[in-house]
Parts: sequence; C-alpha cells; structure tokens
Amino acid sequence: MSLQQRQQLASIWNGPIHWDAVMSEHCTLRAGGKAEAFIQASSLAELCRLIVWLEREEIAWRMIGRGSNILVGSQGFAGVLVTLGGVFCEIRREEGDPEQPGLEKIRVGAGCATGRLVGWCARHGLAGLEFMAGIPGSVGGAVAMNAGAWGGEIGNLVETVTFVGRRGQVRTVPRQELGFSYRCMQPVQPELDGAAVVEVVLHLRQGDPREIHDRCRELVARRKAKQPAGVASAGSFFKNPPGDSAGRLIDAAGLKGLQRGGAMVSTRHANFIVNTGTASAEDIIGLMQEIQERVYRFSGVRLEPEVQLL
Repeated sequence: MSLQQRQQLASIWNGPIHWDAVMSEHCTLRAGGKAEAFIQASSLAELCRLIVWLEREEIAWRMIGRGSNILVGSQGFAGVLVTLGGVFCEIRREEGDPEQPGLEKIRVGAGCATGRLVGWCARHGLAGLEFMAGIPGSVGGAVAMNAGAWGGEIGNLVETVTFVGRRGQVRTVPRQELGFSYRCMQPVQPELDGAAVVEVVLHLRQGDPREIHDRCRELVARRKAKQPAGVASAGSFFKNPPGDSAGRLIDAAGLKGLQRGGAMVSTRHANFIVNTGTASAEDIIGLMQEIQERVYRFSGVRLEPEVQLL
C-alpha cells in the first residue's frame, strides 16, 4: 500500500489497525513474516465496506481465521489480512422443522472458534460435531477447507453458507451448490471466487449432553495420544492422498526427525512439521518441499499441503 492508501484506510476504519503486523504472533506455527495491515471486522456492514474499498484500491486481501492453517512467508504479505470478531462469533439456535423431528439447526458466525462451538453443542445436547473436538481454528476456516477427522467432515452438516463477495455482495448459498470435497469447498458460482465466509447454518441431532461430552473427551484423548505436544505446529501439514495416509508415506520414506533450521518432522506423527523454537517461514517451506520431493522419489506420490502459504 502507498502512504496515501494507508492514510485513507486509517480514516475510513473505526477500529484498530495493526500496521506491519508480525504474523508469527497470529499463527500456530509461530513463524512467518509481516502483513502490511491486520484488521478485525466486527459487523457485516463494516466488512462489506472494507472489502469494497480494498477491491477499488486494488489492494490484496485475505480472510484468515485463528491462524491454525496458514503461514505467511518471511517476505511478508503485501496487503491486508482480515479476521472476524464481534457478531461473527455468535451462535444461535434456529427454529426447528416439525417435519424433521430430532434435528436441530444452528446459525454460527465464521469467526467463532471451533472449540467453543463444539462445547456449546455439547452443553445444549446437540450431536454430530464431536469429530471436531480438539481441532483448532475458526468455523469459517473449517467450512472453507471442509475440515474433518475420524471419518466426519463439517461439510456433511452444512445447510447454507453466507459469503461476502469481492464487490461487497452478500450471498447465502445452499449446500448442494457449495462443491464440498476432501479438504475443499468450491462454490459453483464464479462470482463467489475469493469470497469470504461469514456465517454458516448447520444441522445437528438431538442427543444426551453427557454422552456428547464423553465422546468429545474420548476423541481429544485419542488426538493427544498420537500428536506432538508442547511444540508449535499447524496440525496435519499435508492432505492425505486418495487411499493412503500422508503420515504413513512420510514415515515410510524415513523422514521422521528430518530437520531444516528450526523446523522438524515430528518423531511422534510424521504428518506434523513442528517449530522447535527458532524456525523461520523459509525453514518450514524448505522442509515442506524436501518432504514432497523425497516422498515423491520414494513412492511416486506428490503430497499437497493443507497449510495455506500466504
């Protein structure tokens, strides 16, 4: 951004703007460069105005969640990174459908933490999201990448997703037009390319709160038992290829413990790249590329990262 654009942004934005934000402070990998500006939007109206202004000024922008699946390169992000707070963190129950007894619908803002949503559902006796227990991040990020575990995917529970497009238009899209697939959501409408998720309606089942809590605790314990603890990571770094496991392929290639600078392939779970304390974005990206090349030479499979590189 030019100095004039920075001044204009400061004049039109009511909330705080974090200039030259150190994104390692907003990323679970605890690494990465700076973003020119980092902003939290708290209402739909102000988010729409911001996006329209950014597009008119031809300034790059990206919506991010809680930093659990991103890495900003050490050269930084030349533009504005936007996160959601305020009304975008709300959860509320929708009116039930008498033709679908036992089913409940909830409306959730994209900025809501996934852990908070899972806990809210458990307390209110709503079953179906237990597989998300222990998965970090925001609801918007989870929907955008169709997050899942233990055989479940959040896309299977989606009724509608509301977007803000690059012209500031607000669109609510039914599930059948959202193109959910493994770790991906691709709306069929071209005008939603690059649009930001702001709200989602999910359908869940009525259940016993104690049983839901017990299931969540069980899955969190299983997750902790096999994943590295006490180190910064982005969770599973690579997508599983069809019919196989990225962790198995990395392990079979003998890459557990492989290190570049402060970045290392976890010795506990091979699909985790961990920051041992001093890793730069270059360390992590370089290690990612080496894993991809060596796994390809070993097995003929080219691994694709889940982590988004900005």
